[in-house]
Amino acid sequence: MKNKRNTKIALIGGGSACATAAIQLVRSGNEVILIAKEIGGTIKNANLIENLIGFPEGIKGGEFVNLIKTQLLNNKIPYISEFVESVEHEESKYIIKTPQSEIQAEYLIVGTGSIPKRLEVKGEEEAFEKKRLFYDIYNGKKFTTKKTILIIGSGDVAYDYAMNLRVTAGSISIIQRTSMTKSLPLLQKRVEKEKKIRIVKNREPIEIITEEDKVILLTKMENKIFPIEADIILVAIGREPNIKFLSKELKAEYDEALEGSKLYFVGDAKKGNYRQVSIAMGDGMKTAMEIDKRLSLEEDTDGTHS
Repeated sequence: MKNKRNTKIALIGGGSACATAAIQLVRSGNEVILIAKEIGGTIKNANLIENLIGFPEGIKGGEFVNLIKTQLLNNKIPYISEFVESVEHEESKYIIKTPQSEIQAEYLIVGTGSIPKRLEVKGEEEAFEKKRLFYDIYNGKKFTTKKTILIIGSGDVAYDYAMNLRVTAGSISIIQRTSMTKSLPLLQKRVEKEKKIRIVKNREPIEIITEEDKVILLTKMENKIFPIEADIILVAIGREPNIKFLSKELKAEYDEALEGSKLYFVGDAKKGNYRQVSIAMGDGMKTAMEIDKRLSLEEDTDGTHS
């Protein structure tokens, strides 16, 4: 039997977007419930956040997550620490189901961030199951000490992972599928200075072979196969919005919002959004203010405010 709860506004996601929205809504006197398996989102993977005003020396991703947790606690935000299995819309209510709970809400904010894209190559699933391959450094870092690491990707995340591991790992190779590097020039320069990190370009991963004491990444260049041995593989080739738990109806609304809808997407879950913590926080704040304004208009119309 699931625990049933009702609220005016439900927020799904524990990152900076939903945290900002929840705090602002509570400050405005609104009833909310925040639902997330854990607080922090993908920002916990960040080696150093350097473009967030207020932190002139930068701040580690893990330290920033701890600040979010403290601020949610200080503002007494109602929080359900569970993952969401499904969300449906029935009779003007959003029905959110978790393994233990069922929450009904009139308004819904989805800030569930993004999920990593997969290589889609033979042997990938086996390597993942045997903890030889990871998609987030947060989950894989404890396995990397003094190990040979392959990081597949060419963007900011791949280069940030390399800098994150440069002290503890044995050696690091960034495997780029093309000759183009998409990372910030600042990160590229930092990586180039690290003797422990090498960059391998124009190598297309085609298969992963997991053996007892190593993993072998088979790559292709100009129709030739090049095997690369390592202990651990990190995949950082991009991400996509995490909305798989939404009903078919709500997924359709993600692609084309309905007039008068009370469903909002914020942060990395937002269609076409840029993945930056400052943008996520702005999304959360703007959405909270929009909902509060709508509720105030409802109150003016019917004389009530739930």
